[in-house]
Amino acid sequence: MGQQISDQTQLVLNKLPEKVAKHVTLVRESGSLTYEEFLGRVAELNDVTAKVASGQDKHLLFEVQPGSDASAFWKVVVRVVCTKINKSRGIVEASRIMNLYQFIQLYKDITSQAAEVLAQTSTSEEPDENSSSVTSCQASLWMGRVKQLTDEEECCICMDGRADLILPCAHNFCQKCIDKW
Repeated sequence: MGQQISDQTQLVLNKLPEKVAKHVTLVRESGSLTYEEFLGRVAELNDVTAKVASGQDKHLLFEVQPGSDASAFWKVVVRVVCTKINKSRGIVEASRIMNLYQFIQLYKDITSQAAEVLAQTSTSEEPDENSSSVTSCQASLWMGRVKQLTDEEECCICMDGRADLILPCAHNFCQKCIDKW
């Protein structure tokens, strides 16, 4: 019986527009994610970005914002800080804060892209010009994706403010509207 429901759910998901299906998959994944798995993904993302950025000036660092994961409702309130660091100059070039939903999207994007980049570099003995130019600016490309993810959310109530919070129902709200309601 449970398998029938699962098969029916997959059938319905296959008929949804791609963006909606991706959203449903991400919401489902975040719902079943344990805190330990989440911390493992943060660590894995740091490892993956460090491997891809080895020998480069810039790399990304991910960390859980202190205190944002202290609640029993950590999935709603946790924030992940993504910092772009210039290693040669020893400075932070950019920093963005993501919620869990945005982090999961970025995790999927980076791990799949990094797997391709690492596979290309391990199979080719001589790096071609295209692959070296792509990997040399990989941190900047990924930081652009972080910016895109964090800028595209708008509040479902006022449709004006940038959404700071995503509730378990997956609706986005700005802090001003949450405080008001």
